[in-house]
Amino acid sequence: MKKRFLLWDNPCIAVYALVGVLLLVGGINVFSASFVKAQGMFGDGLYFLLLYYVYALLGIVAIAIIRYFGYKFWLNKKLLYLALAIVLGMLIAVEFVGEVNNGAARWLKIGPLKLQPSEIAKPLLIMIAAKYLGNVMKRGERLSQRLGDCLCVIIPTLIIGFLVYKQPDMGTAAIIVALVMGLFVVAGLPMLWVTGMGILGVVGGGILAFSSEYRAHRFMVWLDPWLDAQGRGYQTIQSLKAIGSGGLTGTGWGHGAAKFAFLPESHTDFAFAIFCQENGLIGAFLLILVFCLLCAACCKIAFHTRDKVGFLLAVGVTFLIIGQAFSNMAMVCGLLPVIGVPLTFISYGGTSMVISMAAIGLLLSVYDEEERLQKLEAEPPEKRRSDLRVVHSGRWQR
Repeated sequence: MKKRFLLWDNPCIAVYALVGVLLLVGGINVFSASFVKAQGMFGDGLYFLLLYYVYALLGIVAIAIIRYFGYKFWLNKKLLYLALAIVLGMLIAVEFVGEVNNGAARWLKIGPLKLQPSEIAKPLLIMIAAKYLGNVMKRGERLSQRLGDCLCVIIPTLIIGFLVYKQPDMGTAAIIVALVMGLFVVAGLPMLWVTGMGILGVVGGGILAFSSEYRAHRFMVWLDPWLDAQGRGYQTIQSLKAIGSGGLTGTGWGHGAAKFAFLPESHTDFAFAIFCQENGLIGAFLLILVFCLLCAACCKIAFHTRDKVGFLLAVGVTFLIIGQAFSNMAMVCGLLPVIGVPLTFISYGGTSMVISMAAIGLLLSVYDEEERLQKLEAEPPEKRRSDLRVVHSGRWQR
């Protein structure tokens, strides 16, 4: 892999640096967006900021553990099936004992921990898709010839998507299905199938959107928030007001007014609106630039990886981290419906933070594996054969 990436010696360092910038900005933004609420609820304005960095530290530990063992260890079929069984069990448990918030049961409380199983399902399905579809790519076969491998990905995706949809969380369910479908496309799904499934998805989404008065109303309010300015459209309107009031340079950290009970979920799903109000158009542009640079670094790792499984895994992580970030920003700006998607590393959210950091660990482990292969190939032939014998014997494993 070519070492240099823009200002950094390699894309791995670039990913660390850019995620570090996002964590710094995210911490400041979470504090600015939440200190009013935290002071009122807990008597401590630092409450959400401290938790934000506790989850960030847990995420750093997750990165270290995942990189130590490597993605090939984590993509073991037995581990994947065990993880799938646990996630399915958690999603089913949410239906019966899940914590309800804003009319939806999406969280599972386990002792002091509050988990959102749908967030855990996203990287798990990416790993399953990378395992099966990547192996098909390795063999040089077409996906249409390997129906069994495709079904091993499609069936758990549909089951998890349905369970998330029932919470109800149609937005997250759509993202889960879209992530997996994106990997099918990258893995070489025939264009005719892509077109057909795209049409089916649009028609199915339209039917689901208008299958109940509640969802139909939400769809119409998305098109015109002022149809229900004090109800379903309130959040979008307040978000647009916050963004617009920031102007070119913003009001300055901590001086945005939207956090004072005007904008709901100001430190979680709508953290970007607070950021825009306090940092203006220039700040928003710089934040988007950081995400674009992170996307470029992730893509460099993905497209310079020769292992097809690792390639698909890196692409899936890029879809998850970057795609979710831009989906959130589009939602906050009113370009997408309000679907409850956090802004990666900027919004407050424990499960989202740890899972996003773990996904970064998977991406970096793909980089590590490619580096090991290149070092092995650079060795003298005699030593290389010896090392390969050790690898194949199973004694050289992390």
